[in-house]
Amino acid sequence: MRSLVLAFCLMLCSVAVSIAADLPTKNDAKALVKEAVKFAKENGREKFFNEVRTPNGKFHFKEGTKKGLYIFVYDEKGIVLAHGVRLELTGKNRWNDKDPDGKPWIQEWTTLVHKSGSGWISYKEFNPADKNKIMDKSSFVELVDGMVIGCGIYGK
Repeated sequence: MRSLVLAFCLMLCSVAVSIAADLPTKNDAKALVKEAVKFAKENGREKFFNEVRTPNGKFHFKEGTKKGLYIFVYDEKGIVLAHGVRLELTGKNRWNDKDPDGKPWIQEWTTLVHKSGSGWISYKEFNPADKNKIMDKSSFVELVDGMVIGCGIYGK
């Protein structure tokens, strides 16, 4: 009996570790932004935007890949240049958008990248991997050639 309980506990621990390993981390998000920045510099805007917007693109959201991460791209005035999951946002000016707590997150990340070149910002946003629930999100953003390139991870 004791060995059955021990085996069951070990199985539960391995499932928990496996699930945790599939959750994206801040390092995963930052690494994807760095990969996107490199790709954009080497291939130009249009090819980069296609890789963000196209369903089979390298930086587009795909369930079960890249731990659910995707890239979003804005200009310095809040206009969506490309989005890896919400294609309907392309071309939309979101400068004055606020999260449910009233935080003007696009303005704040633009200030951040103008000051530091890159960094982390926290806000609330829809999570496409969790039935579009509004959740806490931390995004790493980087300013490159007038583009704010970012990727975020969702909390609770």
